[in-house]
Amino acid sequence: MKYKAIGFDYGGVIGGVNAIGTNFKQQVCELLDIDGDTYSNVYFAINHKINLGEIATWREFWTIFLEKTGKPERLEALMAVNDEAAKNLQIIDSKMPVLIDTLRELGFKTGLLSNTTVEGGEDMRAQGLDKHFDVFHISAETKLMKPDPEAFKRLTDDLGVKLDELIFIDDAEKSLSTAKECGFTPILFRDFDDLVRQLRGLTIAI
Repeated sequence: MKYKAIGFDYGGVIGGVNAIGTNFKQQVCELLDIDGDTYSNVYFAINHKINLGEIATWREFWTIFLEKTGKPERLEALMAVNDEAAKNLQIIDSKMPVLIDTLRELGFKTGLLSNTTVEGGEDMRAQGLDKHFDVFHISAETKLMKPDPEAFKRLTDDLGVKLDELIFIDDAEKSLSTAKECGFTPILFRDFDDLVRQLRGLTIAI
């Protein structure tokens, strides 16, 4: 068997809907009357800080974001949008834990690798999601985030497999951008049925 482990992103794959990032971005742009490029430039300039635990809370993150966009007075309105998105993100697709458990029954190791906060990891564990995985990596805890090759190397080391024995599933192309460099096989997630088709195309008999 070529593949021995299958890794999963959380947001947009297991929890939340695939379009949540786009919808959220649009809502923030409309609320603050800024364009998409401004949002992306500011967001990604500081996003790594919350995903690596350098910023502790989303309130602190958005306070910095609003200072950089010149809209500090919109904090409470933006937090309301953030909190609604967070609720949606906590909704787990019930088919995914079943799929993950099936893969484990077939003999595959399973790992989660999510770029998120300590709080995000705690929310996942509170729902019992960690029980479906052999390895559960939260970027703010490991201090490594996708697409850093070291994040994938740590995942496979802890799973006890080689990088070329890993399939990793994510809904963000950027997170999969180092797949060739690392040697793992990427699957870009679109929806559940497409994921099953792609796994079967890699000879995973589910």
